[in-house]
Amino acid sequence: MTPRIALIAAPLLLLAACGPAGNKAETHAPAAEAPKSGPVAIAVKPYVGGPLEVRADGVGPITAATAFDQATIKALFPKAVVKAAFIHVGEGPPGPILTVEQDNVPLMEIGKGAEGGIGEIRLAAGPVHGPKGETLLAKWGDLSFDISQCRAGEGRTVNQTVCVRPDAPTLAYVFGTPGWTKGGLPPVETLKAKGQLNELVWRPAEQAAVGAA
Repeated sequence: MTPRIALIAAPLLLLAACGPAGNKAETHAPAAEAPKSGPVAIAVKPYVGGPLEVRADGVGPITAATAFDQATIKALFPKAVVKAAFIHVGEGPPGPILTVEQDNVPLMEIGKGAEGGIGEIRLAAGPVHGPKGETLLAKWGDLSFDISQCRAGEGRTVNQTVCVRPDAPTLAYVFGTPGWTKGGLPPVETLKAKGQLNELVWRPAEQAAVGAA
């Protein structure tokens, strides 16, 4: 009996010896790492047609963060013709601009700022809507401006009236008054009778000045 018991016990001892050792040697695959968070890309909807909304913080898909770059503007206005040009205003060398035209209608002129970004956007044609739904050729008397919010235009806006709402200093409204060539501000009665919105001028907040155009 003794040899037989010894033969049976031997495998049991081997199994017992392997058990704990096997557990110690067992390895587990490392848990998958959680994806690291990164910058979130915010989609910008390009302008393809219809009313072009002008807001205090931008024009259509353009904001203060948009680069002054022909390819960038073309991507934001895929159906438009975007051209690079230069314009001479006042003293000094000509400044670079980008012109945007769609369906044979000039949409805007984009000027370059001193820091290399967008300095201003001028809108004088096309389906433009201001923050309160204003459209080009709207009457001064219908847009609820006070004469204290306006000044006489200079340079490109000479003989015109430039108005800015206190709650939207980045956007200037340029009114023309047919027949007014005396300089300075027309009388309120003349503005009410003849003043019409000829142009909207948007600037990023850091470059905006009340009354500037």
